[in-house]
This record gives sequence, C-alpha cells and structure tokens, in this order.
Amino acid sequence: MVQYLFTISNGGDFSDTEDLPDDEAAWRQALQTVRDIETSLRSGGGRWSLVVAREQRPIYRIEVRADKLN
Repeated sequence: MVQYLFTISNGGDFSDTEDLPDDEAAWRQALQTVRDIETSLRSGGGRWSLVVAREQRPIYRIEVRADKLN
C-alpha cells in the first residue's frame, strides 16, 4: 500500500491521507471526492480544487468551478 495525500482547497485547505494500492485507485478516490464536492456547490458560484500527492509529489489536480452568468 502507498500513502496518498488528498488536499481540498476552497478558500481554506483540508487534507487527509489514505493508504491505497496504486495511482489508479487514488484517481478513482479523487473522482469520488469530486462528486461529493459537486453536491455542495451553490448556484451563485464557487471554486474547489483537489490535489492528490504521492510521497509529497503532486500527481493529480482536479478543479471545479461554478459561476452564475447574468
């Protein structure tokens, strides 16, 4: 197992670690996390980013942005 660090930013940072078998499993976990984030987006807008790191090296970044257009 490899330890992965998941850092979510949306004005403040939240980090958590998980032991996963490989990068592909970390990618699937990141996608599930983004799906969870989507449920908290508001119609007025918002920005989130999720960075996944292995051994302190970023390997994935996913950004979610919602804007209300007038």
